[in-house]
Amino acid sequence: MTRLIRPVGALSPEAVLDLPGARRHCARVSADLRTGMTCVWLFPDVEVESARADLAVETVAHGLDDVVDAPVEGRGARPALRAAQPEAHDLWSPPGSGGAAGGRTSEASFDVDDGFGDWSPSGARAGDVFRAAPRPPAPGSAVGVPALDSPDTDVTARLARSLGIDGDLVSGLVAAPDGRAPVLVVRAWSEGDPRAVSRLIRRFQAAVKESGLKPDRRPRLLVASRTQDLEADAVGLLDTTVSRTHWWWSVWSHLDTATVVAAAVPQANGGRAGDHMTPGKFIRHALHCETLVQSAGPDLGLAVRLAEVWNGSLKDLPDALRECCPVGVGQAVQERLAAGAAYAPLPAHDLREAWSAGLVDSWEGQIRRSPHSGAEPYRGPELDKLVWQAQNRVLLPLIDDARLGFVEMLPRIATRGTARLVECYVRQSLRSANGSASDLTSMELGELYDAAVHRDIALTDDQFRRLRTLRRARNKLAHRTPVDDTLLRDLLDALSPL
Repeated sequence: MTRLIRPVGALSPEAVLDLPGARRHCARVSADLRTGMTCVWLFPDVEVESARADLAVETVAHGLDDVVDAPVEGRGARPALRAAQPEAHDLWSPPGSGGAAGGRTSEASFDVDDGFGDWSPSGARAGDVFRAAPRPPAPGSAVGVPALDSPDTDVTARLARSLGIDGDLVSGLVAAPDGRAPVLVVRAWSEGDPRAVSRLIRRFQAAVKESGLKPDRRPRLLVASRTQDLEADAVGLLDTTVSRTHWWWSVWSHLDTATVVAAAVPQANGGRAGDHMTPGKFIRHALHCETLVQSAGPDLGLAVRLAEVWNGSLKDLPDALRECCPVGVGQAVQERLAAGAAYAPLPAHDLREAWSAGLVDSWEGQIRRSPHSGAEPYRGPELDKLVWQAQNRVLLPLIDDARLGFVEMLPRIATRGTARLVECYVRQSLRSANGSASDLTSMELGELYDAAVHRDIALTDDQFRRLRTLRRARNKLAHRTPVDDTLLRDLLDALSPL
């Protein structure tokens, strides 16, 4: 259960790692480790800087039976921790100096049924014992880092001492007489030597493969890294018979962003018992939330900020996006990408730099560029496309329900009989041989409107206005054009029960 206290400030890293997308991703890494695979886990810089990458490593490590963290240089072994009883996470951390101003408050709580129940991707339960690391110092920090000629600078030597192995770490592990098969965890961003970490990966996987150990008897290596923390060819030369690569790419889906937005946006009635709820309010709230989801995409932080500053008016959406994230602070992302780039398990080579900077990701089968990118993607046609996607998702089912409402009235309001409606208005390709009344269900809004104009159905003035509005809105959406604020107001009235 994820509890919302105050929807103000930055996203809590702990709560973000509890979202369905992160849980699925961590579960895949955990599953590979449990089947005896060495894993190299690549994160963008922004995930490391936000501490989410370190928490993801802890999430996976906590559920494994025998985990040894590489001691931090000059600090000795990391302390062993005991897993605590799972607690509810606050989705939002208290606002700091950089938090959004003028935030709303809410005491609502919710339980998201994501199909996982209380499952933990690591399998951790209260009382499990594991070795886990406190968060490392920020990348590039010089605090506590010994001189380069210190023996503590070699990650292999530090791991060997931590395990009590005299001599070579890798040889000692594969030939261990007690059959111990630990998972060695290395956070490469805490190391100062990409060559040493890359060398450890190569030697480790080669020795494990040569040993012929069964998967459940293999020592394993979990290296969490940014691209710059390893040698350029370290990932490409992995032996897939004993190793797996995981990229923090396409982790988030519509469900994750929608979960964050649902927590950030107050309920449609503001939680006031005396409020009168109308269909229009519910639809407007759903459309507001979905527009936030589509506009933010995989950028969960943007979803939070945009929920705070956007008033729900489409004409003000571009200004709200510019307020949330000024354009031009990043690097432009290439427009042309290979087909299928969004479905690949890793970012295309041309996207690696932008991915590392947090400017691009794969989301719902699309390559999504951050508005921080210098390409200014959230203006004009690009923003119209996102708004159109949101309106399609929310409005099209409701418009079709309203169409069926008119169809159900046809036997009563057809002035020259339903057979004439079928003959004159139902599209030829959809007619059946007997001209039965069931054919009426295929009448589109345009055909209903034509029948009303030619007096083949009798509508009141209010019904005709509703039908005309539904037709206009449906035509716009059918031509990939978003419904503007004025038409949306009329459409909300038209969608009210007849």
